[in-house]
Amino acid sequence: MKIFFIGYRGTGKTTIGKLLAHRLDFNFMDTDQLIEQLLESTIMEIIKTQGWDKFRQIEKQTLLNTTKKEHTIIATGGGIIIDHGNQQFMNQNGFCIWLDADINTILLRLQTDHINNRLRPALTQKSLLAETSEMLKKRNPLYQNTAHIRIDTSFHTPEEIVNIIDRRLKDVWQ
Repeated sequence: MKIFFIGYRGTGKTTIGKLLAHRLDFNFMDTDQLIEQLLESTIMEIIKTQGWDKFRQIEKQTLLNTTKKEHTIIATGGGIIIDHGNQQFMNQNGFCIWLDADINTILLRLQTDHINNRLRPALTQKSLLAETSEMLKKRNPLYQNTAHIRIDTSFHTPEEIVNIIDRRLKDVWQ
């Protein structure tokens, strides 16, 4: 069994994925971290030197390389969902959990995450608010169509969210 975490930046995919992997005794993978390790560069540098199209190709191949992984939780990049083939792959090869949050929570998390802010490339030339609003409008329907379940991470601690997911998974898997 594979569990894919999908969702926008700042919704907790990596943090919650690691905690849930520990709880379930699963392996944990983060597609962005795998790409950075493979290319020995940050996502921002990869996009700056190779462009978004090349990054999306690398991201897709990284996802496809998880085919034989079992008992693994995979945190995906927020934009992985824009490729229809990626949506189908995750749906057919695992269980998809959409981690969602309201825009104010996402903005607060992005503004206070100084380490990731230096490593995350801008998606547009717009302000963080305008960019986030635009991306959520485009991506939320894709997350919704791909996810088996949606979890709102706005008002709970990561540990509480793991408890919620654990209960929901038990309901689904019974």
